[in-house]
Amino acid sequence: MTNRAALAPLRRVLDARAQPAILWWRDDDAGRAHPNLDRLLALARAFAAPVALAVVPAWLEAPVADAIRNCPEATVLQHGWAHLDHAGPGERRIELGGRADRARLAADLTAGRERLAREFVTRFAPILVPPWNRIARDVVALLPGLGFRGLSIWDEGDLGPMPAGLVRLDVHVDPIDWRGGRRWIGLEAIAARLADRLAGSDRPIGLVTHHLVTGPEAWDELAILLELLRGRPDVRLMTVGSLLGGAG
Repeated sequence: MTNRAALAPLRRVLDARAQPAILWWRDDDAGRAHPNLDRLLALARAFAAPVALAVVPAWLEAPVADAIRNCPEATVLQHGWAHLDHAGPGERRIELGGRADRARLAADLTAGRERLAREFVTRFAPILVPPWNRIARDVVALLPGLGFRGLSIWDEGDLGPMPAGLVRLDVHVDPIDWRGGRRWIGLEAIAARLADRLAGSDRPIGLVTHHLVTGPEAWDELAILLELLRGRPDVRLMTVGSLLGGAG
């Protein structure tokens, strides 16, 4: 099967839809200089593809901030504070919960938001992306008071109703098999998962990538996927800011 033939299931679903497909792209763990981040930003520019970068405030290096500012397609979200694990014994990794002191968490999140707002001004969207896509319910309740308007996690679990002033804008398709050795699952599987999500929903569907663990074999396939999404008039690859008001 050629790479482009792997997209056939996605094309069929898109052809059958009555309404345009709405998608958005998030990439996690930005902040430190890395060749893969440079490659990702170049890919976004090449396809004029909006990408929401989840930036760890405590990791942010000046050259990285410059590179992001020089990529018009990039919007910045806040990826926790320092990507530290505060899980208790037997718990899954979590920064925004676990044994962390809530007052300290609130102060760190505020400091992170203020730093990203200073660095990126209008290119920063006040959306929190919890490391490992996990956040305690009591921390969610704090977010509107800390200046956040959105929360973006993996589309699973039940955090209960969002507090007033906070919307969820989740991601649904991850091309990394984290339990299978952090393996790139391949274009055919990515297309099939996107097709499955788009066949059953008119809400925005989020693709989440992870440049730090994206191997060299994946970039050409990601380019082929973006080529399809940007080339079809019935696909809207949206900026995160344009989706914030209608997320749910």
